[in-house]
Amino acid sequence: MRVSRRMKRMGRKEHKHVPMSLTSLMDVFTNLVFFLLLSQGVMNVEEPPKEIKLPDSYVDAQPRPSVTVMVSGKEIMIQGQPVASTADVMAVDGDLIPSIRDRLAQIKATSIGLTKQTKDGDSEVTILAHSEIPFKAMKKIMASATSAGYTKISLAVRENSGVVAPPKKL
Repeated sequence: MRVSRRMKRMGRKEHKHVPMSLTSLMDVFTNLVFFLLLSQGVMNVEEPPKEIKLPDSYVDAQPRPSVTVMVSGKEIMIQGQPVASTADVMAVDGDLIPSIRDRLAQIKATSIGLTKQTKDGDSEVTILAHSEIPFKAMKKIMASATSAGYTKISLAVRENSGVVAPPKKL
């Protein structure tokens, strides 16, 4: 008799239907989607390409993740995609380069999350340019970035190159 009672109890437990909760699984997938959306479009450049020799300077701030514009002697790339040749930028009469402005505006419109803006709400772009690029070309690139809505422009330099820090003001 004891065996049959146990069997009955076990049978009752097996036939219970436990509802499945998908809430935790949905939370995990939601967090994964937000992480992927926030990290999309951010390129953190640690080492510039070999064709770009950065100018020497004293560095007092670490780079922040932002939209990256690379300027070599041959071409200009935004987020790793070629946009214009450096010779074409030098040949343009005005200060604005439409292809650069349009690509930066497109990135700004499609970026999602806080990574495209600084704490103040301003959009930021970092320019990695070869040290021998004329200032005339740099000025055109910076003007194009500003017209695309990027109000904070950082210029990448090579740190620890023997440049002495400026004296601190008291």
